[in-house]
Amino acid sequence: MSGLIVVHTRWSAMPLLVCLGVACSSARDRAVSDSDYPGVLRIPASLGADLMWQQRVTARWGDGIERGFEAAVQKQGDTLTVIGLSPLGQAGFVMTQDSAGVRFENRTDMPLPFPPRFVLLDVQRTFFPWLPDAVLAADGVRSAVVDGERVVEIRSGGKLKERRFTRCDGVPAGDIVVRYEWSDADSGRVAPRKAVLDNGWFGYRMTVDTHAETRLSRGGS
Repeated sequence: MSGLIVVHTRWSAMPLLVCLGVACSSARDRAVSDSDYPGVLRIPASLGADLMWQQRVTARWGDGIERGFEAAVQKQGDTLTVIGLSPLGQAGFVMTQDSAGVRFENRTDMPLPFPPRFVLLDVQRTFFPWLPDAVLAADGVRSAVVDGERVVEIRSGGKLKERRFTRCDGVPAGDIVVRYEWSDADSGRVAPRKAVLDNGWFGYRMTVDTHAETRLSRGGS
């Protein structure tokens, strides 16, 4: 986790883990396993530039229930790290994907209600390149089948506006749709000001506001 920056915040770990639990609580009242959320994690080294984002994540599910927390996401070399922040601005949990697989460290007194791969997969679906040569794509609609999913992207003004995932086998039914909002201040940035993921497979919405983006060197902070 070399060079990872942690932002001080007043938000507690309890709403953080409650927020992360929406995917399983809104879908079913039973334990979930990796196979419940289909999809293949990208290899971090293939995810583009090395960078770190400081973000505010808000989840909405059920009858308007809403929770939020602060987070940091770092991609550096062959490692992707997602952290949720405790009341003192330290890591409440740490999720890491690297060449050894996926690891999870929980520094709170609450269990994560589903596999950490779910969170990493949502992060990758939302923020990282998914279609071949996505960075060079012209405006318009383009699509491809990737690991059993039809992925459709809509670009306008040189920016990604929408990304949609649909299972080719129809299981689960419905779509995962990510919509992006860009501002003039986002010029030159990888992440938009706001990204909204509507997960039609599990019935929740995740809104991610990116406060800051920091480019990282390949070898260090």
